[in-house]
Amino acid sequence: MKYLIKEAAEKLNVSIHTLRYYDKEGLTPFIKKDENGVRKYTEEDLEWIRLLISLRDIDMPISNIREYINLFLQGDKTIEQRRELMIRYRDYVRKKVQGIMSNLELASKKLCQYDEAIADLIDDEDLLNLK
Repeated sequence: MKYLIKEAAEKLNVSIHTLRYYDKEGLTPFIKKDENGVRKYTEEDLEWIRLLISLRDIDMPISNIREYINLFLQGDKTIEQRRELMIRYRDYVRKKVQGIMSNLELASKKLCQYDEAIADLIDDEDLLNLK
């Protein structure tokens, strides 16, 4: 099945602008266009774009995604290079997650302190209430 850009955008939950941007940046060199220049997306194309979206979600720069695509287009001889690129970004994401977890822990500790302070205030109010 082939999809027009609007249908592809809906299936991917992205804007048409995003798909056009990916095309302009050379990130979707495999997308076929008909004789009128209209993009026709296949299921395989959509899977590839899902990968692009995932790479952007982990803050991989467009230049590195372009590098990955160029390596991919060169075939199996670049598997090791693509693997190394993914290892670098996996490690980057791990560090990012560790930082987020550290921030979450700090926020949780602060919330516990506030909960304790609120509980202490309630206890003080109970002491003052002679009912």
